[in-house]
Amino acid sequence: MMKDHIFLKLGSVKKAEADAIVNEINNDLIFSPEAHCSLGSDLDFEIVRQCLAIGKLNLGDAVTTDAGNLKARWVIHAASMDYDEHSTEDSIVSSLRAALLRANEVGARTLAIPPIGIATSEVPVKRVAELLLSECLRHNDRESSVEEATFYLPNQQTMRIFDECLKQI
Repeated sequence: MMKDHIFLKLGSVKKAEADAIVNEINNDLIFSPEAHCSLGSDLDFEIVRQCLAIGKLNLGDAVTTDAGNLKARWVIHAASMDYDEHSTEDSIVSSLRAALLRANEVGARTLAIPPIGIATSEVPVKRVAELLLSECLRHNDRESSVEEATFYLPNQQTMRIFDECLKQI
């Protein structure tokens, strides 16, 4: 995708209006309050049920479910960490890459993405921004239905860092 098709927004990805929402989650697809999940633990049970039916993912993989009562058609669950481990640079990139591929498989044109790895790794925010933004830009080299990606960021400081990185990439 082109640089001018990547947007930054304050807020939760859970409230995004997009064809697909990326949900950073553990590879066991567990939505417990102790486990990090971009969508939180208070979700439409249908999403949880579909994840339970899928079972465990490989680290760095992604899977698609219906979006239940969210303002999207699909949720793409990106497994950036093991249940009791941190995300790594490799798992951050591979889980976003897998999510972009799943978005293409379902024909999603717009994608809402959380800052994968910010809350689940020890990787500095600036480096996470570089990794995620670079992977989105590399996705432009692949045939894809995804035309637009919006990163939903938790605060102004993270927004400034992502904006700075987007200008420099």
